Amino acid sequence: MLRIDLAIADRTIYHNPALLKAFDTARSKTGRIHFLGMVSDGGVHSNINHLFVLLEAAKQHGVRKCFVHMFSDGVDTAPTSGARYVQKLLDNMKENCYGKLASVIGRYYSMDRDKKWDRTKIAYEAFTQGKESQKFSVENLIAFMEQKYSFPGGKDQSDEMMQPILLSPEGLISDDDTVVFFNTRGDRMEQLVETFAFKPPFETDFSPLNLHVFTMTAYRWNWPFPVLFPLVSMKNVLAEHLAKQGVAQFHCAETERFPQVTTWFNGGVQHAFEKEERLMIPSPSIPLVVSPTVQPAYDLKPDMSCMEVAVEVSEIIAGTKFPFVLCNLCPPDLVAHTGAIGPTIEAVAATDKAIGVIRRACEMHGYVLCVVGTYGNAEKVDASSTAHTTSKGDMLEDGTLCSHGYL
Repeated sequence: MLRIDLAIADRTIYHNPALLKAFDTARSKTGRIHFLGMVSDGGVHSNINHLFVLLEAAKQHGVRKCFVHMFSDGVDTAPTSGARYVQKLLDNMKENCYGKLASVIGRYYSMDRDKKWDRTKIAYEAFTQGKESQKFSVENLIAFMEQKYSFPGGKDQSDEMMQPILLSPEGLISDDDTVVFFNTRGDRMEQLVETFAFKPPFETDFSPLNLHVFTMTAYRWNWPFPVLFPLVSMKNVLAEHLAKQGVAQFHCAETERFPQVTTWFNGGVQHAFEKEERLMIPSPSIPLVVSPTVQPAYDLKPDMSCMEVAVEVSEIIAGTKFPFVLCNLCPPDLVAHTGAIGPTIEAVAATDKAIGVIRRACEMHGYVLCVVGTYGNAEKVDASSTAHTTSKGDMLEDGTLCSHGYL
């Protein structure tokens, strides 16, 4: 993110080879470019200021028509702050006399990473067909979103769950268009990009042909299309160091947090190191109901799959094959993002029980247990505050180092 922030700040991104290629392609093909990504200043997956400079650059390089497809946030920012970001974007477009906001959709649909293709399909068809989209003018958009926030009887709709809104039929993605995905983090972009860059893994009425796809960062290392900021791998991170020492290691998490124990922990390297084994436990499948009053999320199953992860990890510990075992228990984070305090308490309790299972296995088989807190949000969750906090992350160590291993 720092590398991108610096290129945005000093405008060297104007000369980025991949971005210039995107502009050249757009000009030589349909004259149309689409920017897709999350529009907020949460800074976890994207930054609205990046989009502003991309729009400036597209105008400067003479791309005739430019459309923005906005993913509303509500997780890394306040749940009902999306209308404010819409206003900032519209003000920027008006000031620069360039660009159109074509559509808005909640990140719940556009940024799924749990293979829930029914969600991705809704986003894909909204961007290409306007299907299932509520049609509004840009002038009425903010009032409409604010109305959604204050639905009576507890039936309000947050930015995360915002259902598709079509603002410009002209901005639907069509054959031979150029498409730039500007999120900086790839784990929640892979599914959506896959549907545009390759054949969608679902039935749909229309798929635009010959799209020219570009991404802000390398969402997957082996994808063939241009990347504005290619991967820079960190060297000699813990997993790599263990591999160099010939230490067997085991990494485990449920689907929602599998990238954290694999690609992220390995310093941006997607493949496993030597003697590294991995196991992904499926996250619960929460039914998707397309309705303005239903917001399916993990508050419906606050324990998620943390006990399943704990049981698998305890069995691995019992086998003593792996001196280093890594896992992620994610319910407090993901359930707290819903803003539901009761389920969040249940999530914390379930995680505590799961840690207990792992701790007993460590005690029985001579492992040291290290519990590390990352970012916060469960400690101060409420309906109006669901984003991560900057509370200090504690690290607790239990046991004495002996012959078998470390978790």
